[in-house]
Amino acid sequence: MRTKPIARHRIARIVEKWLLVEPLLLATWTSHALISEPRIKTIRVQRGRIEYNPDFIDELSDRHLEATLRFEALRILLKHPYSRRQAHSKISYAASNLTLQEYLQTELPFPRARDVFGDNSYDKQFFEFYYHKLLDQESSSPQEAVSGSPGAGSGEGDATSASGASGSAESESFEPELAEESEPTSESGGDSPSDLLSVYTDPTLSGVENTNQWDRDELLSDRLDDLVKMALANDSWGSIGGKLREQILANLHPKLDYRAVLRKFRTSILSQQRRLTRMKPNRRYGFAYMGSRRDFTTRLLFAIDVSGSMGTEELQQGFSVVNRFFNYGVQAIDVIQFDAEITTDVMTFRRAQREVQLTGRGGTNFDPILAYLEEHRDYDGLIIYTDGYAPCPAPPQNRRTRIMWLFVSEGNYRSCYPKLQHLGQGAYLKANATQ
Repeated sequence: MRTKPIARHRIARIVEKWLLVEPLLLATWTSHALISEPRIKTIRVQRGRIEYNPDFIDELSDRHLEATLRFEALRILLKHPYSRRQAHSKISYAASNLTLQEYLQTELPFPRARDVFGDNSYDKQFFEFYYHKLLDQESSSPQEAVSGSPGAGSGEGDATSASGASGSAESESFEPELAEESEPTSESGGDSPSDLLSVYTDPTLSGVENTNQWDRDELLSDRLDDLVKMALANDSWGSIGGKLREQILANLHPKLDYRAVLRKFRTSILSQQRRLTRMKPNRRYGFAYMGSRRDFTTRLLFAIDVSGSMGTEELQQGFSVVNRFFNYGVQAIDVIQFDAEITTDVMTFRRAQREVQLTGRGGTNFDPILAYLEEHRDYDGLIIYTDGYAPCPAPPQNRRTRIMWLFVSEGNYRSCYPKLQHLGQGAYLKANATQ
């Protein structure tokens, strides 16, 4: 009779193989404590711990187990449990899984974006993008929005029913050294998905349990940043490359002072207007001919995203930024509102405004703004204030007008700006900034 290796030993055996081929994944995995937690259904990451149910590990084939461990290591590396907390737990889990599956394309029965949305244009997006898309989808079809895989949602053990037993164990749970079984789990049953694997991939069954402790953790985020910087310095990425590497590096952008960026942006787009005057001598002929003087001017267009994903407070902050420009010597600013289209005529502000009528509140599309820029090429600068939740637009033909993307928060900046940085500068509003 053959004996079955305990779950911890199976995990260790797989992770040890990463030493030479996946150094960043190994460093990420070992930055967390590995805890056996029989009270949860599958495996989860939270608060510097990787908790697993031994029965779940035992049920997986070796191939599925390695794919699962890799999946969770990348979830940590992308900081989903530590900087991406959202209000809806099930959709958060579904969005995280969708993001990881897009870049890893594992054998695990997670769906791809094209399976969920029926459109290839949503491939290889980021966590917040998928979260809001799934949230919109749930409002019209709740069952489809959080379905982890085709046909998911059936079975027992809804995540909410286990919320009372979802707490972490204080110490490693006791596991017997050997369990009697006719064949090892990794060899029996082939590679067909197990029952618990279906639970793991279905956010309606495990989403709440696996994300209920997700929260911002600056200490852990800094530790993960150090690992990424080390991988960047030593070129020790392993199999991580291409778009996934870009997503990881996007989290390393330094914090910005948006006020300093605005001042520099305003200075960079100063234009000169030359006009003749009798009050100044001509450099060559003196007062026999009219001299000239140059007045510095700035033609600035401020486009503010008024789509449904922008909250009232965020919109107020956006217009406060417009008012701040008058402190920098700007005499007039053209303001335009947009969601999926331009929703108002251009409003010219010549002084700070206290009240502005908002229109729109639909979806978001940057193309109409850039099309407007093509038709009005006399602007020196364009500032687009947004949360960034929209497809990346095509670069404009108008290269004269400089563009700056101003995001509502640091999280939005880190997630959305990497896809837009080829179009212009970027900055974000600090959460504690006094507007």
